[in-house]
Amino acid sequence: MSFFDNNKTVGLVLIIIGLIMFVGGLVSAVAWLADDTLNTGAQIAFGIGGIIGGLLWLFYGMKVRSGSNDKVAIVSGLVRTIGVITILIAIFVAAGNYLANDEFGLGAALVSLIVSIIIGLIYLWISGKIAGKNKNVISKIVWVLLVIISLIMVVVHILGIFDADIWGIISHICWAVAYIYVFLASLSPEVKSSMGI
Repeated sequence: MSFFDNNKTVGLVLIIIGLIMFVGGLVSAVAWLADDTLNTGAQIAFGIGGIIGGLLWLFYGMKVRSGSNDKVAIVSGLVRTIGVITILIAIFVAAGNYLANDEFGLGAALVSLIVSIIIGLIYLWISGKIAGKNKNVISKIVWVLLVIISLIMVVVHILGIFDADIWGIISHICWAVAYIYVFLASLSPEVKSSMGI
C-alpha cells in the first residue's frame, strides 16, 4: 500500500483533525474568561460544537487506524461522520448565533439549522450509497460526484495552506491527505463494485 492509500495514514490525519477541532472548541468555550465583551452562552455553545465534532473525528480516526484497509467501510464511514458532525455542529452554531446576536433572530437561526440538517442528511444518504445500499443509476451518479468532489477538495485544501495560520496549515494538509485517500479509494475496484460501477 502507498502512503496515501492505506488506513494507517488516513486514520492518523483524521486523529490530528479531531485533536485540532477539539482544542479549538475548548478554546472557544472558555474564551469569555479572558474577554468579558464576549457572550458567555454563545461562546460555550460554539465551543461545545467544536468539542463534540473533534471527539467524533478523533474516535473515528482511531477506529480507522486500528482496523483493516476496507476502502468501502472507511470512505462510507468518513462521509457518514461528516454528516453527523454537520448536524450536531449546526445545532450548537444556531444556538450560539441566536445567543450572540439578538438581531440574528430565532427565525434565521432555525433556517440555518434546517439547511445544515438537510445537508447532513444528504451526507448520511450518500454514505449508504457508498456502502452499496440500493445500487441503481443514482449510485453511479454519486460515484462520479464522489470522484470529482474529492479531487476538488484536495485542490481547495492545498490552496488553503497558503492563507492560514500554523494550525490551519496542519488541518489543510491533513484534509488534503484524507481527500486524496477518498479519491484513490473511489477509483478502487472495491468501491466501484459497491456502488455498482
